[in-house]
Amino acid sequence: MNAPFVQANDAVLHAVAPETRASKVAGFDAMRAMAAFGVVLLHCCVPYMQPAVPGLVWPVHDTADFFVAQCFWTIELFIMPLFLVLAGFLAWNSIQRAGPLSLIRSRARRLLVPLLFGVVVILPLDLYAWLLGWVAEGLIPAQKLRSLKFDGGIDRDLWGLSHLWFLLYLFLYVVTLAAVNWAWHRMPTKRKRRVHPALATALLVLIGCVTLYVRPEVVWGFQHRFLPVPSKWIYSGVFFALGVLLARFDPNLEWLKSRAPRLVAPSLAFVLAALCLGSWHLQGGSSELASMTLAVTTCFSATMVTLSIIGVAAKRITRVPPVVGYLAAASFWVYIVHHPILGLVHIDLKWMLPSVSPVLKVALAFSVTLLCSLATYEVWVRRTALGRLLGFQWQIPTSGRAVARSADGEDVISMDSSRDFDEKTGSSSTRRAA
Repeated sequence: MNAPFVQANDAVLHAVAPETRASKVAGFDAMRAMAAFGVVLLHCCVPYMQPAVPGLVWPVHDTADFFVAQCFWTIELFIMPLFLVLAGFLAWNSIQRAGPLSLIRSRARRLLVPLLFGVVVILPLDLYAWLLGWVAEGLIPAQKLRSLKFDGGIDRDLWGLSHLWFLLYLFLYVVTLAAVNWAWHRMPTKRKRRVHPALATALLVLIGCVTLYVRPEVVWGFQHRFLPVPSKWIYSGVFFALGVLLARFDPNLEWLKSRAPRLVAPSLAFVLAALCLGSWHLQGGSSELASMTLAVTTCFSATMVTLSIIGVAAKRITRVPPVVGYLAAASFWVYIVHHPILGLVHIDLKWMLPSVSPVLKVALAFSVTLLCSLATYEVWVRRTALGRLLGFQWQIPTSGRAVARSADGEDVISMDSSRDFDEKTGSSSTRRAA
């Protein structure tokens, strides 16, 4: 959520015009907050899905709703690709300034420390929130809360990193990028080949389409493990690599900003096609041609919606108010802690408001979960030793200045994009808002 302490290269930094950097900073901050809260909204929809998401277990299942289901799948199409493209974009900027070893060190602190906290603290809370829901549903007896021994394979999809998978995958992508960068700079010049951006983008999209054709559950399901699932790692890596390409060939986002508005209409068309084919697939449809078309429309919609959002945000958002800065700063914490809170809220909503509309329940679950997550951020994290350890501290703007402080940090969820573009050699982690 915050940018690293690194030795910046002034020539690189000042090659970008101040107004361009400010525009990207504001746009990235807004996208960071939007994407993290989009994940919360996505999870709020889960109990009301019909059919249920393959491979995704939840504390309770409630009354199904078509609108809620379409909301879930629409967000699912692009939300993680958006995170990953931003992550790749920022990782490339960081590696150009500070080199591969500095990139790995900064991302290890920024991603692995919160991941360890999540594994030790959040996942056990997650587990017992889920099991309480199962007890309430009558799926398991209460004594299973102590023994954690289950019958009939009910726990088959229970064990894994849950929503924290993204942090492990992202760190592995960073290590891969650092290794490739290191090898590239040590390769003899005569063996290097110029990378054509259009060809490279087409190849990445092709890899994404093939992966989805072989394993549609990467998107149209959930693959839950403690270690990376190869198909999920490849598909997600496509978008991280796309972010690297974007930073390499359009570092100021000028090309993307000029073309993003044109992508909006075709993006919506691909989303609608993917939603229709996805519903067919989830209901047991089977056809080679339809499966290939589902893979293509899913990958194309994810790519085009992601690029549209980044381009429009960079073009239209030139500054963000302090409240958006606060939400952006809190977004990484919200991402980590919302899961068990939401699980308990879903249990309460099912049994306390059985006749209420699923749409209203989604709105209530989102509001309560977000407020509780932000309250814990304010009380336990923003100005505390825990916040300093995790890199999540933030100082309320005073006299027109927004000041963010942390040990380091910058990636997607954990990025502070303003410092990512405006660091100076030997600087602190201070950020000034426009």
